[in-house]
Formats: sequence, C-alpha cells, structure tokens
Amino acid sequence: MAAVDQTTSTPADGSAAAAGHLQAAEMSPVPLMAGAGVEGRNGRVLIIYTGGTMGMTRQNGSLAPTRGYLPKRINEMEEMADPEMPKLDLIEYEPLLDSSNIGPKEWATMARTIGKHYYDYDGFVIIHGTDTMSYTAAALSFMLEDLGKAVVVTGSIIPMCEVYNDARRNLVISVVFAAQLQLCEVTIFFNDRLLRGNRSVKVDSLGLAAFESPNFPPLATIGARLLPSRHLWRPPPTGRLRVHAEMDSNIVVVRLAPGFDDSMLYSMVKETPDLHGMVLSLYGTGNGPASKRSFIDLIKVAIDRGICVVISSQCLRGSVSLATYEVGRMLIELGVVAAGDMTTEAVVTKLGYLVGRGRKGEALNQAMATDLRGELTPEGYESSSP
Repeated sequence: MAAVDQTTSTPADGSAAAAGHLQAAEMSPVPLMAGAGVEGRNGRVLIIYTGGTMGMTRQNGSLAPTRGYLPKRINEMEEMADPEMPKLDLIEYEPLLDSSNIGPKEWATMARTIGKHYYDYDGFVIIHGTDTMSYTAAALSFMLEDLGKAVVVTGSIIPMCEVYNDARRNLVISVVFAAQLQLCEVTIFFNDRLLRGNRSVKVDSLGLAAFESPNFPPLATIGARLLPSRHLWRPPPTGRLRVHAEMDSNIVVVRLAPGFDDSMLYSMVKETPDLHGMVLSLYGTGNGPASKRSFIDLIKVAIDRGICVVISSQCLRGSVSLATYEVGRMLIELGVVAAGDMTTEAVVTKLGYLVGRGRKGEALNQAMATDLRGELTPEGYESSSP
C-alpha cells in the first residue's frame, strides 16, 4: 500500500488532553450494517463522527451527545441500506465534542485520521457541530495538500432524535457526494447545497439554510434532482496526499469599530512576542480611519515586529481593494496583505497553516495573496500549492 506523507508535531503544551485528542486518530473504523452497496461498484465511505447536534439526545430536558446513538440510528436508516449507496464504516471520537471546543489540535486529529485511512476509502464524511464548521472545513482544505478524494463536512440544526429534523437528509446526501470519485476537495453539505469548504460561512444560527458561500457559487444544489456544477470542482491533484498537522495559533482577529481606542492593540502588539499574525476586519473594500495617525502607526509597529497583517472586509460579499481609498494606499505602502474575497475563516486558517509550515516575511505575504486551495479569486484564476 502506498504511504501518505504526514508531517506531525508534538502538542506544545504536552498535556494529557492534547495527547488524548491525538489518540482518537488511532481508533479503528467500525463497519455499519447500513452500507449495503456492492463494494467496487459504489465504493466505500468512512464517516468520522466528532460530535455536534446531529447525534445528540435529550437528557434531563436538554440536548447532550450520546455515544453509540448515532451509529445505531444510521444502521436503522432505510436510505443507507439502498443497494446504490456505498459501504459505510464509522469512527466515533472520544470524547464527542461541541464544535466550540474544536480548534487546531482537533483539526490535526481529523487530518491524521483521513491520512491514515486515505487508501482504504473512496471518500470521507465528517459529522461536526455547526458553530465552527466553516473553520474546520477551511483548515482541513489547507492541511490536506493534494487531496484526491471528497471530504464532506456536515451536521444539523435539529438532532436526529427529533421527529422533524434536517439531520437525516444532510447525512444521506453527504454520503452520496463523498462517494463521487470526481470530487477532490473539502466541502460542506448543508440543507440543499454543496459548498467549497474554504468559501463557506455560517449565516444563520437557527435556520436550516445555515451556510452560504458568499463569493463563490455552490458546487451542487439539491432539489428534485442532484444538480452538480462539476466545472467548478477542483481538478485532480498531480501528487500524492500530504498531511500537514501543524497549525500556528498565535493569531488575532480584530473587527474595527468607529471611534475605537487602539491603545489596547498597541499593548498586545508590543507585549506579545509570539504574535505571528493579525487579521484586521475593516470597512467595505478595506477602508479605515485615514485621519487617525495612531491606527497607521500601530500597523507599522506590527509589521516592523514581523507580524503578518492581513486586511479583510466586514462585508459578507465582495472583495478587499486597498487602492480604492487613501488609507488603503497607505496600508499598501506599509506592507499589509489584502485578503481579497477570502472569508475570515479562510484567512485565519490559511495564515495559521502557512506560519505552521515555517513561512515568514515576504514569503508569507506572497503565499497569503496566492490562491492555494480555491479559497481566493486571484487575477488570472490560477491556483498553486506551496
């Protein structure tokens, strides 16, 4: 069997909890009886269950994750037993996590799990809570370099235990897309659309159409039929999968507000020696207070200290264009990076990924401004992979 390159690192804190998360990647897949497809014809899909609303049950009047419940329900689903469905195996993480507790260590665990079982399956489904789902999908898109199979991240607003829920369809359709051999990227399926993972954002805390891709069309939509837009799908990779498990977390995101006091930002920049990146969410196309000299000085101090400063937009749609206004031109001269039409989730995880791989200075700035996994609409529409 061919090997998968897995670049790994020891957790910085060396804690037992961190080690426990890494051990989750060593769990063996459990076959599901529901997967009734003819192997070789309909493929094999591995479901990675990390936690989230989909598999919760009511306990003492509130929802809580219950180990073993979701695999049991999947085995009872008639749709999964259809002969056209792929064979299914499942890994259930321990402990099951609320998505607000998922971050770089857990992303590394998921990436390693996929790397370990990469040649055993045709695709992967990750069941995840919705609150940080877009961050996980974006992070995995960068960590899984030269991905040649589908990784579909999904979840639900209403748990499977409720009579009326969105969990059942989200899971069924995610499995269908995970078995698509032409799909070679990390995606999110939710409600009625398949989205590029690093283009997605959560836009509704309670609605079933909880995710959108503001600056890139859906990869597929679901109505009476599945309607894939295959011309938008990423092309097959030219090399074998490489898993990059390091993700630098010394990054801060600041959303600008009118009349803000930047003294605390000064303190953070000057007194945090390990700060490697700062994402400034400015107005519109990247506009800020040109008359506030202290704001410009703050950015200069950050860049002089080797901090990568990325300017993103507070707008859901559109792109950063720093040359539009006076302050933008000043920022360009200082050496900031324009985020273009990347989501905040993509900017943060991309920056953490690149710093984790040792990028710094101008090399880091250039990589941030380059489309790596389809997360950015660049001039020329070309994509590269560092």
